[in-house]
Amino acid sequence: MRWLLVALGFSFAAYFGVAPPGRADPKPPPAAIQKPYALAQLRSGASFMAPHLQAQQRDDDQNPGMLWVDQGRDLFAADCARCHDAEAQKRLAAKLPRVTPNGPVVTLETQINRCQTDRVKRADYPLESQPLLALSSYLSFAARGEVYRAQSDVTSTEAWQRGRNAFTQVQGKLDFSCAACHDQMAGKRVRTQAISQGHGVGFPAYRVEWQGVGSLNRRLRACYFGMETLVPAQSDPILADLALYLAWRSEGLPLEAPAVRR
Repeated sequence: MRWLLVALGFSFAAYFGVAPPGRADPKPPPAAIQKPYALAQLRSGASFMAPHLQAQQRDDDQNPGMLWVDQGRDLFAADCARCHDAEAQKRLAAKLPRVTPNGPVVTLETQINRCQTDRVKRADYPLESQPLLALSSYLSFAARGEVYRAQSDVTSTEAWQRGRNAFTQVQGKLDFSCAACHDQMAGKRVRTQAISQGHGVGFPAYRVEWQGVGSLNRRLRACYFGMETLVPAQSDPILADLALYLAWRSEGLPLEAPAVRR
């Protein structure tokens, strides 16, 4: 019977409804992981800001973050330009964060400190220190308009999965999650402030609340505080994992640092 079906162009499985003996049912390819927002729906945090703050961000003469950019430009010229040319400067921030072969996530701040210790041969900069914020602001500004491209296999990495889990985990006294705000309530208002989609393309950013420039690391820690849950230490790897996940979510949006935020 089987040879007759084959000769007539029928499959064993189609005729009997099962796979041929000794042959497993073919597994369907895994479904692609869907991003919360399609490319056409992506909106920068700037689009949720008041018009006067949007105007302040667009005008480099009025954007307070440019003070950090100018300081970073001088530091880069003194310590980094011998290794990185003008074109390389444009690409550095747009390539990060990245997962390394051994697992840890390399953020822009991590890479700056690696260069500081391995090439400049000086002590690394403390997180949120003025020189580190200045250099990261300058490099992010140099990449303004560039689009981050995630690694092709990023969603299969443990770091990405940890970042997604942290973003979607309900936690804290408010029983809330990052996704509850930025995926489910984006565009709505809490008091007088609009909820953004939660993209980090504007960081390092000048926040009026801080009266200074801060990194995405600082902003994430502030979010934990706002959810009334345990705030990770600055050096906690989960913050780098979250930065990786956020970069993947925002893939397609141009970098716009230094942004101005409320």
